[in-house]
Amino acid sequence: MRDIDAYADTSAVAAASVERSARFELFLRRFQAEHAIDAFAVQCWTAIQQQFGVCACTTLSRLGDAGVPAACEADILGTLSMHACMLASAQPAALADWNNLHNDDDELVNVWHCGVFPKSMARAQPRLSVNGILVGSGAAPADRAEGSRELQMAPSPLTLSRITQDADGSWKALVAQGDIEDNPATTEGSYGWCRIPGLSHLYRNVLLRHFPHHVAITQTHAGNTLYEALGNYLDMPVYHATQPTPGRYDPALPF
Repeated sequence: MRDIDAYADTSAVAAASVERSARFELFLRRFQAEHAIDAFAVQCWTAIQQQFGVCACTTLSRLGDAGVPAACEADILGTLSMHACMLASAQPAALADWNNLHNDDDELVNVWHCGVFPKSMARAQPRLSVNGILVGSGAAPADRAEGSRELQMAPSPLTLSRITQDADGSWKALVAQGDIEDNPATTEGSYGWCRIPGLSHLYRNVLLRHFPHHVAITQTHAGNTLYEALGNYLDMPVYHATQPTPGRYDPALPF
């Protein structure tokens, strides 16, 4: 609990919620060690709130900073994508929604999630809060929906990647690179505005190639490494904004 108090501003949540987050983290760390687990996907929406009384965000964020990617919403292929990003960048990874576009700028997307981004991605000390989406939808009462984290990402380079599987069992991946800009947003949870060249074309690929709205992110440009590993070594079709063919990324063709 002392570690969590130092990791984020906990003044807006009950001590009982911090204790539940600490207990959940301790269990997962022990479970990880017992079973030699590299990464997690947690059914956080809404099982943890209803059965244990806290959001999983704080625990998943802290595991990410400890080098154990932990995806929310039981997204196991999101976990795989996060693990790949972490290995490629040697930095923490997170899972984000990237279906929130800027109203006036065609190259800006808000990478966002309820509050699971690692603290290392933040521009300032994160703050624990109530998950207003859960409460507003009636999925959980406020006293069982604490532990979400308010966090704005620091300006930085960003790599976004998603590994997924088609119905026939074949694998494919998407890789993009961009930059987090210091733009505010009226929202809650963890977020950052990311500028991605060719974003409109990339979105057409996302829709047409059936990539989901969850994407793994890491705060460096690691596209070449991911392209080499996923395309050349693992023989996946790898898509990005300008080059929809597998293989090593050509620096002359920007992501």
